[in-house]
Amino acid sequence: MLSLDTLDITDEQAYATGGYPYAEWDLLRREAPVFWYVRPGFEPFWVVTKHEDIAWVSRNTKVFSSAQRVTVDTADAVEMLEAELEQRAQMFGHGPDDPPALSYMDSPRHRHLRQLMAPCFTPKAVKELEERFARLAASYVEEFVAHLDAHGSADVARHLSARLPVAAICELVGAPVEDWDSIFNWTEGTTAAADPEYRLEGEDAETAFKRNIAALNGYVANLVQQRMAQADGTGTDVLSRLAGGRIDGEPLAFHEILYTVFNLLVAGIGTTRNATTGGIQALLQHPDQLRKLVEDPSLVDNAVEEILRWTTIAVHFVRTARQDTELRGRRIRKGETVALWYPSGNRDEDVFDHPYRFDITRENNAQIAFGGHGEHVCLGSHLARLELRSLLTAVLPVLSELELVREPDSSVLHLQVAEIKRLVVQRKK
Repeated sequence: MLSLDTLDITDEQAYATGGYPYAEWDLLRREAPVFWYVRPGFEPFWVVTKHEDIAWVSRNTKVFSSAQRVTVDTADAVEMLEAELEQRAQMFGHGPDDPPALSYMDSPRHRHLRQLMAPCFTPKAVKELEERFARLAASYVEEFVAHLDAHGSADVARHLSARLPVAAICELVGAPVEDWDSIFNWTEGTTAAADPEYRLEGEDAETAFKRNIAALNGYVANLVQQRMAQADGTGTDVLSRLAGGRIDGEPLAFHEILYTVFNLLVAGIGTTRNATTGGIQALLQHPDQLRKLVEDPSLVDNAVEEILRWTTIAVHFVRTARQDTELRGRRIRKGETVALWYPSGNRDEDVFDHPYRFDITRENNAQIAFGGHGEHVCLGSHLARLELRSLLTAVLPVLSELELVREPDSSVLHLQVAEIKRLVVQRKK
């Protein structure tokens, strides 16, 4: 029988075979919304599951820091990450404690670095991409349909959902078109090294991870060096802004630009691709909602928000308490880890009517799929929405003719990102 003593929300294999542990999160929200989680293989940490509390922790950056760690991991995963960070530090000549990504920074450095890139991600800047994204999405759907008809089935994740996120983030970063396929393969091989599909013969997961991250690091390092040498203050893509940017009058260090671009590529491709795949799966599994969208395409913006809530691809992030504080009567001590579980917040019955109903007409959808609130909310949220909207609009005429061949192949990487590896569809028989 499920209880606070027996629940387990850190078993990656259970996520892969059974999906998100919603029953466990429901129980936690009801009985222990701020819960001290002690399980073998993990250092104890606080579990926060209520929408309101996730938002409160996210906003309170003076109390909760992002600099120490961003995920809960097993000892083996921590060891692999620390070894990789140490190797990077030696390779690029900086201190091993320098933050490896924007998500590991606190302000003011975090705020200043975001401000350099922000002009590329504003609603106005993203709106200027609408026509191009619509054309790209239409061409990708055409190729997807051609593959489907030629082979009898197609994988939504690989043959459709991956295409636009790769194009979008690579264009914004300023990576040449001819390199996009390689970038996609390297990012996938880095985040999904445990998947045999991304390993060479005889490789284990660690070897595959090291090979792909070395290739991606090498590529991005070369690209950064080129752009830094050419920086004249006129470039408008993200990499040019970073290469020509100043913080407190000083240029950014090479490694800081490298890590920022690296993580934009990995995050920008994987999260939106998985949200798109999960959204198509949800529409196929809820034909009444698909029918509403087909009959009224003006619902596409509502559908995007519901897909983001329903899929919640980012599973959790963590913060470290900078000082003793209190949340719902629980004493959180300085130095303790607090984990924010976004899928739980997006099923909070105090915020969403019928939270387990997929409803593209849902009003006042306060979803927190982009990391809740505060300064660490996803920089690319407007871009991700445009990608989802563009692809849904393009594929909508085809969706009603499709059905799932089988349940998707899924995993959750480091308990952080839901990965839909394969979602195979065919025309209805």
